[in-house]
Formats: sequence, C-alpha cells, structure tokens
Amino acid sequence: MLAEETTLGERIEMARSARGLSNSQLARRIGVKPHTLQNWESDKTEPRSNKLVALSGILGVPPMWLLEGGSAPIEAVTHTQFHETADLESKLARLQKMHERQDNL
Repeated sequence: MLAEETTLGERIEMARSARGLSNSQLARRIGVKPHTLQNWESDKTEPRSNKLVALSGILGVPPMWLLEGGSAPIEAVTHTQFHETADLESKLARLQKMHERQDNL
C-alpha cells in the first residue's frame, strides 16, 4: 500500500511498527493513554498539532508525511536509530533500578 493511499491513522501505525514500538510504548513517550493512540491509529480521532509534532519527532518522519502521505519516509527510520533508542531505553531502565535500590538503602 502506498503512503498516499493510507489514512493518517494507518501512517501512524506504519511508522510506529517500523520503529519497533508497541502501542503503549509510543503512547507513554507522547504522554497519552494507549487508548488515545489506538483511536488515532483507527482514525476515530486525530491528534492535536502538538501531539502530531511529538509523533513526528519520536517516529522520525516529517509531520507533513503523517498528515498527507507522499513518498515513503519510513525508510528514514533506520535500523541504527532503532538500536540507539533501544540502547537508551536499556540505560534508562538500569538507572531507574539503581535509583530504586538507592531508595531502599
């Protein structure tokens, strides 16, 4: 399916999947409930402009692509970016565990 033939919700879902993010992971990063993101992806509702910009940044796609489609920027979501994100998430999880251990002392 070409990006021009997809809806906003389908493009959000495509970009999220390309980044290897679950619905709840992306929702947490954007600061919305998973149900809200699910409504966007199913085209029941649309994100406000500030959330659209946040989606764009997190997913690594231009905001206009999310809105209108066009040439597929999904290729812009590189394997390297995914691994860098996973690495940062791993480091953050380790820091949170260290902080919890420190609180328990």
